[in-house]
Amino acid sequence: MKKFIYLCGMMLITMNIMAQIDPYDRNWDTVFFDDFYGNRYWDRHWDDSTGIPGYKPLWRCFSYNLWNSGVTNYNDNYPNYAAYQRSNAVFGPDGTMKLVGEFKTIKDMACDRNSISDTTYSPAPWRKYCHYCDDPANQCPNIHYYTGMIESTDSLGYGYYEIRCKMPVHPGTHDAFWFWGDYGTYEEIDVFEHGADMCAGNIEKGFNSGIFYNPDGPNYLPIMDSVTNEELFHGAYNYSLISYLTPTTSQPLSEYHTYGCLWLPERIAWYFDGELFKEETDPTHIPQHPMWLKITHHLDKHAKSSSDTFPDWWRGTDEMVIDYVKHYKLKTNCDTNTVLRTNADFDGFHYSVKRSIAMGGQSGSTLSAPNNTTLTFRAVDSIIIDGPFEVPQGTEMTLIIQECPECSQDGVHSQTYCPH
Repeated sequence: MKKFIYLCGMMLITMNIMAQIDPYDRNWDTVFFDDFYGNRYWDRHWDDSTGIPGYKPLWRCFSYNLWNSGVTNYNDNYPNYAAYQRSNAVFGPDGTMKLVGEFKTIKDMACDRNSISDTTYSPAPWRKYCHYCDDPANQCPNIHYYTGMIESTDSLGYGYYEIRCKMPVHPGTHDAFWFWGDYGTYEEIDVFEHGADMCAGNIEKGFNSGIFYNPDGPNYLPIMDSVTNEELFHGAYNYSLISYLTPTTSQPLSEYHTYGCLWLPERIAWYFDGELFKEETDPTHIPQHPMWLKITHHLDKHAKSSSDTFPDWWRGTDEMVIDYVKHYKLKTNCDTNTVLRTNADFDGFHYSVKRSIAMGGQSGSTLSAPNNTTLTFRAVDSIIIDGPFEVPQGTEMTLIIQECPECSQDGVHSQTYCPH
């Protein structure tokens, strides 16, 4: 069906959808705004637990994907050197979440203990993963750090997401605010990812953002033939990948900044300190399923110098500090056709994404928008002004045609999040 906005008459209308979500746009609902205040702790399952019956924790301190061992994913192309620990994700008394990285020796890692019955990953990595540790008889790269991460306990869908945080910027630190999904395909959105390989040559001012998406399989990296070294199956494509250098007037990334992402079916937009710096508008490149929201801090290959010998590792403690995380989503009534004919209809209008909206006076009357207010109307198919209509001076009105921002039901882990 053709989608359109049809306007009759003279009026003042704002048609700007490039900014972050408008605080006056009543189509948005707050899903959560976590400022990390409160008496919370990690229980033995690494969930944020309050002890309230029926309470659904927002965060957990392990990852749903391959990292549920507590050891960050490792392969020759993507080496990490840290084991995630619940004790390294700290609710600060100042109302922050701190993801703490710590250098550890083999003795600290407790890899020489005899029992393998402890599966709570405390202190971790437990003995099953001791082949990662600093064993002189083992030549593979080694885990030398404990660190922290948090992940949403539910998969989350379309909306606006923002984090305010600061991070360490020395070589070896690797921080990210990102989404990951598992629906038989590889899906990832990076709001930001920061490290020595993704800082546009300036570790204090640069980071990466983008989409990694493999519509044909779950692999991130290509699958190669072990004999011919030919590529058998491609890995994830990257779209809108950008190495962004922050403005020269902004403080280094070791200071607080906001990183935002608007994720809709037809558009993803990335923001730094409230300013748009990149967008993707090809819907075939945009993941269509809910994903887990992750905040990760770990140490990578740049934490060591040119050799793998033990003395050459970076030794110290650092932390990524998170002030808040917030998530808004659009209210939806995408099967509803709405008509506004009298001024009183504005008072009773239920703001949400509609199927269609028609507005205008009838039988010689003129429909007038309220004075000195901001109005935003959103619809999937059409917004039609089909009668006398006026927008008084001092009122701003925005009309937006968009896809219905309801996420696919395929593989949804929170059935209450995505309406049918």
